[in-house]
Amino acid sequence: MATTIGDNAVVIDFDDDFIRAGYAVPEREPGVLQPALVRPAGSGAGGETVRPIRDRRVEDWDQLEAILADVFYRQCAWVKGDEGACLITEPLFTSKADRERLTQMMFESFNVSGLYIAEQPVAALYAVGKVTGVSVDVGYSVTDVAPVVEGSVVSPAAQRCEAGHSLVTAELLARCGETHGALREHEKDAVRDATAAVAPSEDDASAALKAETYTLPDGRKVSVPGPARRECVESGLFRPSGRAGLVDAVEASITACSWEQRRAVVDAVAVCGAWAGRTEGLDARMLTDLEQQLPPSMKPMLAGVPEYMPSGTGRWAPWMGAAILSKVVFTHNQHVTKVEYQENGPSVTAKLRG
Repeated sequence: MATTIGDNAVVIDFDDDFIRAGYAVPEREPGVLQPALVRPAGSGAGGETVRPIRDRRVEDWDQLEAILADVFYRQCAWVKGDEGACLITEPLFTSKADRERLTQMMFESFNVSGLYIAEQPVAALYAVGKVTGVSVDVGYSVTDVAPVVEGSVVSPAAQRCEAGHSLVTAELLARCGETHGALREHEKDAVRDATAAVAPSEDDASAALKAETYTLPDGRKVSVPGPARRECVESGLFRPSGRAGLVDAVEASITACSWEQRRAVVDAVAVCGAWAGRTEGLDARMLTDLEQQLPPSMKPMLAGVPEYMPSGTGRWAPWMGAAILSKVVFTHNQHVTKVEYQENGPSVTAKLRG
């Protein structure tokens, strides 16, 4: 069988904390998990790191290009002059200018043979075998919620709220007093993953759990009070002070749809994200709260993971869905080719939203 441009396509999925990448093998997790952190040249080994992506928007294009160069040429073993195709997921609310700048980088800096840019919510639902539903993507600093109907985002109903796993971490450590000292990013995450817990309901959130002491690999200990273990999730995700939380955003997104759209999307609510996808009870708690906030006539249901997909699909749903999508778009020439870019420039991305 003849090979196609999509057979060796690399899929890229962005968030503030990590860039998930790898060759498009739909039933596997991404082969590359690259921290979206860089230490600017000249800052030294102990220099402060910076994030080129904040709130799912690129702020430093030069630093992002440096990260992607490492991903493509070292970790995915691309050879200069013989680069492959690339499918990139696009967060909600990405501007036309940012989309065109990314397209320019892909063709002019990385010489890709073909490019497709897929919307993250659509890709996330693809991973769970759906083209209609609600994608709830819990990220590093924000959560994006989008209804999708027949593979198209209902853009006027999309929501973004300031709720994410970095806020859960900050709330947890704030309740640990001075016991945590100066922790590096991955150490903070380790403490959170080992001690934070989701309450089954809001009524249960005030029931304190047993205090925990987490020991870091170097022997340092972090003492986590019992009440903090659930309070951090409430304050960082479900009930943040002075702003909308996760369930509020989901409710607002669904109710902003037309009546027919609401009836369709509530049947498949997909909770995804690197932290959310591995946190026990998070999706069930969201469903419990959502049932209480929606009208009785609306019965939301969680989108289950198909048997043919791995159990960890929720963690990597946008990437895995994009890997599935790549097998379609490149085979059927729905991507932007190098010739099309040369003829039209970055504005050729209008083809992808046509």
